[in-house]
Amino acid sequence: MLSSRIISAVSRGSWIRSSSLRGSGSFSTNANNNKDTESAEVKDNESSPETKLQEDVQKLNTTIEELTSKYKLSLAENENVRKRLRKEIADAKLYGIQSFCKDLLDVADVLQMAIKSIPKDKAEAEADKLWKGFFQGVCLTDKELHTVFERHGLVILNPEKGEKFDPYDHEALFETPIEGIEPGSIAHIQRVGYKLKGRTIRPAQVGVTPK
Repeated sequence: MLSSRIISAVSRGSWIRSSSLRGSGSFSTNANNNKDTESAEVKDNESSPETKLQEDVQKLNTTIEELTSKYKLSLAENENVRKRLRKEIADAKLYGIQSFCKDLLDVADVLQMAIKSIPKDKAEAEADKLWKGFFQGVCLTDKELHTVFERHGLVILNPEKGEKFDPYDHEALFETPIEGIEPGSIAHIQRVGYKLKGRTIRPAQVGVTPK
């Protein structure tokens, strides 16, 4: 009987120790799992501000690039506006007298008609001093007027027969076939034209040969 009690007590002690060990192992495993979870949360908390900061930096860089691009476009547009204004001012200074010159062209036309209307024999006759003096006076006036024109950049545009027709400098009034002149060339000069600083302000009126 005594031996049976001793064996039973030993067995009970072994079972208690085994249970204690199993419980201790389970507690240790749970503790380790909790520690791992806490470590992961700490790492997440530590990396989250860095990620947010990187995102903010990226957004700022994108905004800076957009603003820089808009600023450069604005500078380019302003420069183009300044160039246009400078050109307009220069053209205004250069061609500001264009309307005035056009009005004076009518005076030049009248002088030319007056010169052509005086008979050549009377203009050159020594006996008729009145006609000769009148003719010389008109010629001198016409010459002086064209001298003033040239001083201000206004030059006469007087094409020659046979010259190629240029729509920028010539105005075709009619077509007339003339032997020896190529088609599309000037055959007759009706009225001279004028250029101001290289710009045609009145094209020469001409007749051309048909093409």
